[in-house]
Amino acid sequence: MKNNLKNFFEDIILEIKNKLFSSKYVLKGKCKRCGRCCRNILFSTKEGYIKDENIFKDMQKKYRYYKNFRISGKIENKQDFQNGALTFECKFISKNNKCLIYPIRPIFCRDYPNINPELIYNGVKMLDECGFYFDVNKKFEEYLN
Repeated sequence: MKNNLKNFFEDIILEIKNKLFSSKYVLKGKCKRCGRCCRNILFSTKEGYIKDENIFKDMQKKYRYYKNFRISGKIENKQDFQNGALTFECKFISKNNKCLIYPIRPIFCRDYPNINPELIYNGVKMLDECGFYFDVNKKFEEYLN
């Protein structure tokens, strides 16, 4: 019952967010609790995705929040703007994909997945097997009517 109530409120919040911050895209679907989003994170600066470990270390010194993450890999052979980007994982994801600090998780985590039309235009998609997906807010035919 507790999970059903929680899912109900999460659905309402997602719907309100989609309506208040309407864009060309809306977020649909549900979290499958696979933990992949906590293990495949990309961070960026004004210059683009973080591709240098030293830049990330500087970010950790400047902003405490980044100390919650560690480098988990590097993207190879993707679109030019992602190629060479470091991937990060949260230090608080357990082996069974549970967040160990869920009640006090950072806003970055609470806001995931965030609709970013620029990334969608560049072909960025949700992680494979993620229950969330982006859909157009209004079909082209609806604009014609």
